[in-house]
Amino acid sequence: MIPVLCINDNNINLFVQKRLLLQSGITDNVITASDGQEALDYYLKFTEAKFSDYPRLILLDIHMPRVDGWEFLDKFSELYLPSFKETSVIINSFTVDEQEINKSKNYPVIIDFVTSQLTTDYFRKLKLPGMQFNALK
Repeated sequence: MIPVLCINDNNINLFVQKRLLLQSGITDNVITASDGQEALDYYLKFTEAKFSDYPRLILLDIHMPRVDGWEFLDKFSELYLPSFKETSVIINSFTVDEQEINKSKNYPVIIDFVTSQLTTDYFRKLKLPGMQFNALK
């Protein structure tokens, strides 16, 4: 199983996402970041480390201080996506408007825009490259 990266400035949301991911069985390693800059800093270690252990899935909040979700996507797409081609992003944001949903369509790395609470069933149904599933039936 590969790591999943959750980027959110709300500690409760991070806790819930981590718990759901672990319970769903799609990962046994959840990395958390409180904003986009912390997440970008996390990827710096892969420039010298093995590429095989990078997160194939990122859960991303849009509205965060310092570096928000859009800024993270722009910098990640430019700096890291060419090396981490199997990465998929799910935006999970409760405060959203139609413009943001439309803007997300400009990023091929985004596979879904979820405006409600994520569930273990949602994660169990994901089919992503490079992911092994040990979901409980």
